Amino acid sequence: MKNDFRLQYPLWMMAFIILLGVFAYGISSPLTEVVNTETEQSVTVSIGGAQSLFATISILVYLILLAVFAFQLRKHNKNNPHQKVSAFSIRPPEYLEQDEGMTYITRKAAQKVYTFITWSLPLLAAFAIILPLPKLFVIWGILLVALGQYWIYYREVRSHLKEETE
Repeated sequence: MKNDFRLQYPLWMMAFIILLGVFAYGISSPLTEVVNTETEQSVTVSIGGAQSLFATISILVYLILLAVFAFQLRKHNKNNPHQKVSAFSIRPPEYLEQDEGMTYITRKAAQKVYTFITWSLPLLAAFAIILPLPKLFVIWGILLVALGQYWIYYREVRSHLKEETE
């Protein structure tokens, strides 16, 4: 169970979220030039310096991570035909419900995540309304909430599985 892809799934999502945060920083303040004349209509968006490096590297690492993720997903589905994970399923693949014990663990972890979301999203919205935050900070706040939900879920499931192995 320790090497189950469904248990590792939150870690993959946290890595993708962190890379999205780096990418958001890389494109946070592009220079935009709009040309609107009778003969030419164009919009030029450019990012430069260190920010373009962050954006480029994050895209490359994201694509590499996505390829490794797809390989691991295919490997899991091949080795576990009775527990296939779909990359495009509406139901989260972290739900480990093969028996009553795992159903209980999943439900308990999902309850903690729901409680976290119930408090963090309104607080994030309140901060975004009250404080004059740049768009990048709001995006990072949303990504931090997403990162937090995966961390809470992973930590809860992992703690229960450690108790079972001891």
